Formats: sequence, C-alpha cells, structure tokens
Amino acid sequence: MLELNIEKSWVGAVWRRSSVRSYTGAPDEEQLKRLGALCRKLSWQGVTIRLFQGPGLRSAIKGTDVYAVIVAKAGTPPETEGYMGEALVLEATAMGLGTCWLGAGFIPDIIERNVDLQSGEAVHCVISIGKANLPAFAPKRKPLEKICGMNEEQLSALGSWQKDAVLSARVAPSAINMQPWKITADSASVKIEENALLYKKYSRIDCGICMLHAAVGASGAGRTPRWKKVDDAYVLTA
Repeated sequence: MLELNIEKSWVGAVWRRSSVRSYTGAPDEEQLKRLGALCRKLSWQGVTIRLFQGPGLRSAIKGTDVYAVIVAKAGTPPETEGYMGEALVLEATAMGLGTCWLGAGFIPDIIERNVDLQSGEAVHCVISIGKANLPAFAPKRKPLEKICGMNEEQLSALGSWQKDAVLSARVAPSAINMQPWKITADSASVKIEENALLYKKYSRIDCGICMLHAAVGASGAGRTPRWKKVDDAYVLTA
C-alpha cells in the first residue's frame, strides 16, 4: 500500500517547500520533461497525474500556466491522491520551483475537458507549478505537543526515525493550513489519522500529503518506510 521510492532530494525539500501563488514564469523545457516523466511514474494505485500548460488556473495564480491534474478512479482512497501529488510537489521543490495545491483555484470545465475524464474518474485537486516570485516562508504550525502529545525530547527517546517522521509530517501543507491530522508515535511505529471538523472535503487528501512527509522523514533517517491501514488510520513502520 502506498509503495513509492523516496528520493534523497525530497528530504531537504520537505523543509523548503512553501505554497506559492505568484510566479515569475513557467518551468523551462528541461524541467517540464523531468516533471512529465515523474507524473508518469506516479500514475498508479488508482491515480493518474497529468501535466498541462495553458488555460485552466484561476486569476489568483499569477505568472505561470503550468499545472498538474490529479485524476482519481472511483474507490481510490483520497490519501493516495495526496501521497502521489505531494511527491510531485517535493520533486518540483528540489528542482527549485514553487508549487501550490489547489482545491478551488482552477476552472473545472477547462480541466475536465483537457483531461477528458472517463466514467468513474474525478478531479479533486490541481497543483500549480512555476518559478516562485517570492522566497519561501514558513507558515505557522500547530504545537508539536498538540498534534502528537510529545515534545522533541520525548520523540527522540523513541528513536531517530520516529522523530524525523513526525517533524517532517508536521510541516506538510493542508487546505487553509488546517492540519487535519492526529499523529501518534511509539517505539515501533508512527500513526496518522484524520482529525478534522472543517474542510473535510480535503482532509483525507491532506492526510495523504502528511503521510508522504512522514515517509520522507523516516527515509532521511536511513529507514525504509512501509504503510499499513489499520481501521481508519495509517501506520508507518520502518
């Protein structure tokens, strides 16, 4: 479940990533080729990611006309959409590009026409991609103790990979920065589950984004991350 080769460059990208809505231009030709190749690699487990250049983004996104569309087949867990899409985000970040997850910042009619949606397929999110106009910033995050009930010292006592997984997960992007997840950790695993009162439409996608960050953190600590669904939560071992 959620099998994906974690690239070393994503470890640093977790901390550099920022949501960007203003760009100085689209990715260059070589960058587009690399992104397109990754989209094809990430298109499995019920998700297809396609890269487009042209109309489709709303006016709030300025300076780029490049975007990735995440197409999900019926029955695909929304967490998979977030997991695979965030892999593209981290790769773009590692390439020096800016990105932004969009749940409402695109024009559905244009997107659906470009994608040529088939029966049983849906588009819930789009990712804008371009050369960032502003330097990255660090958005506020909930206190560590609030999302996992531990401080860094307590996490460190569990093990380096658990600490790195939780800290990387904590900085994951989410719809209007709601951070709709609960993270728990013990000596053997890290668990992520939905914890949302508002914007539940995107909360499970956001949890998938958070899960990819956790896996990258564990990978950066020298472990091989593996996910397993247990009831309504996802458990990471490494």
